[in-house]
Formats: sequence, structure tokens, C-alpha cells
Amino acid sequence: MEAARRMRRAVLAGIVAVPTALTAVIGIEMALLSRREYLPPDPGYRVDLVLRPRDGTADATPVRLAVLGDSTVAGVGAPTAGESLPALVAQRVADALDRPVHVVGYGISGARTASLTDVQLPTIGAEHDVVLLVIGANDATHATPWPAFDAQTRTMLARATASGVPVVLGSTPRFIGTKIIPQPLRFMVDGYSAILRGIQRAAVEDVPGTRLVDLSVVARRFDGVPEATSSDGFHPSPIGYGFWADALAPGVVAALAGR
Repeated sequence: MEAARRMRRAVLAGIVAVPTALTAVIGIEMALLSRREYLPPDPGYRVDLVLRPRDGTADATPVRLAVLGDSTVAGVGAPTAGESLPALVAQRVADALDRPVHVVGYGISGARTASLTDVQLPTIGAEHDVVLLVIGANDATHATPWPAFDAQTRTMLARATASGVPVVLGSTPRFIGTKIIPQPLRFMVDGYSAILRGIQRAAVEDVPGTRLVDLSVVARRFDGVPEATSSDGFHPSPIGYGFWADALAPGVVAALAGR
């Protein structure tokens, strides 16, 4: 019942917010086109690494972690694969479990929830022990209509859990500190991201075998730390990805433990 009430609130807010967010998208695209400091959409590497515990000598069979998502998973903003978000999450999981972690990243720049389901999920099988999804930011900036986003999120989670592997969903982030997006557009997109985050939360509550990590709580760690954002002014740097990894890794550990 509580999940249903939250869903209704998200829906009502979405009805009001969608026209505003659509206006915001136009402004975002204009702002981005005016910049010349873009990082390339392809970081130039693929994440496929085995991370071992830093304070241990564990020689056990590695945990198999698949990470799917958008440019933040692909590695944009991180100079090397070892500094990417999937690798940083895997290192924290390895340290927490005192066990190696084999992490493979499937992220694609520009991915949204629907394309993750159609393009990335079919490339992974049941050989993974846990799947981490970090998706929704592009749905917020491109104003995916909330009814479609709700259906797409539920489809994504259902397909991701079909093999019985636990799934962790990293939520849409905050945009309030993203200086490349000018105000008031930044405020509008941040608000729509919150609406989509509520939809993600309700979907996770309804799909067994899934759990949500709320990445919005990480936003305050970026305050006063300009080096946590990459040179494009949009993506996190390895420092910022470390903040995200600090939030995501405990969710992955809990999913592996079945808690």
C-alpha cells in the first residue's frame, strides 16, 4: 500500500513536471553544444578486470559482477579502466568480502532505461553472481515520459532478475551541482530526476530480487570538491566515482548476502 501511495504521488508530480522538464532538455542541449571541453563518449577501454582485496591474500574463486548502464558505467570521466566506476565498486566489494571480484562493464554512453534492456541485458547470461544497473540520468535529461519510464524500469528489472541473479539498481542522481546546466534548467531537471527516482524506488519494491541504492544522497559529497567532477563539467572524475562507489558497494555486498 505504501509503495502504491508513493507511486501515485510520483505520477501526480510527473504530470506537472513533464512539460517543464521538456523545456529543460532544450536548454541542456544548447548548453552542452556550446561547450568545447567534452570528454569523448567512448573512454577508449573496456572494463574487464579482476580486483583483489587490498588488505588480504584471498585466493578464492572471484565474485562475478556485471555492471550495466550509461556513460558513467562506460568510464567517461575516468582516464583508466582501473579508475572507472565499475572497478571502484568492485574493489570495495573485494575489500568487504576479502574475496576477488571479476567485474565486467557493459555501459554505453547515452544509454537510457529502454536501451539498457534492449541492448545490454541480452549480452549477459546467468554466469554472473550479481548485476549492478546504474541508469536513469539520460532519462532525466531527455525527459523520458514518466508512464514510459515506469513500464521500462519494471521490464528492465524483471528481465535482469529472470535468471535468479540478484540485481542492484543505482538510482538517478542529483543534478543540482551540475554547473554546465544553467539555472533554472538545472533545477527543473533535478526535480524531474527526483520524480524518476521515486518511480525506480516503487518498481524495486514490487520486483523480488532487486534493491535500490539512492545515489542522490551522494550529491552533498561533491560540495566544495571541484576535483570530483571531470573536465567536461558533467561526469564525475575518479574522485566523484569513488563517492558513488562508496554508496553502491554496500548494496552489492548486501545483495550477495541475500539481505
